[in-house]
Amino acid sequence: MQNIVEEIKNGNVTAFREFFEDYYPMLCVFAMKYLRDEEVSKDVAQETLLAYWEKRTDFNEIHQVKGFLYMVARNRCLNHLKREQINSDAIMTMSREEETVFEERYMEQETYLLVRKAIDALPPQMRTIIRYALEGMKNPEIAREMGIAEGTVHAQKKAAYRKLRDSLREHFYLLLFF
Repeated sequence: MQNIVEEIKNGNVTAFREFFEDYYPMLCVFAMKYLRDEEVSKDVAQETLLAYWEKRTDFNEIHQVKGFLYMVARNRCLNHLKREQINSDAIMTMSREEETVFEERYMEQETYLLVRKAIDALPPQMRTIIRYALEGMKNPEIAREMGIAEGTVHAQKKAAYRKLRDSLREHFYLLLFF
């Protein structure tokens, strides 16, 4: 990940696009917790990533970039709420939010990225089954949706969970926390 920061710093648009694809969904989720508006949250995420692109030469390390992204997203959410005068309680809560709460949200988003990447690395059929399962679908529903046997869904799901455990093993304690 460190290499990508250097590539982006040097103006590599392809590297930025890859970074954007990783962090855009996380920033959307992050903003939704404050704004409760999907479209505005998407705008905040996009604007935040564009702000990083504009200031890319200021960053040398990934932790600097991540801190910048979450701080900018948080501030843009706060500014939106102030501008729209939406829910003054939300504004007060955000204004007084403790650093530990902010760090928890940051860690939650990092965990989300780890899990999403692990799921994306699964073979296509396993990946689809796991995504359906995460949406709350039961094995019979998944089997019907995919046109496969329920036993196949069960076996593929079991194998997928095994692969996910193996790929996320080094992050076990982080995952336990959340």
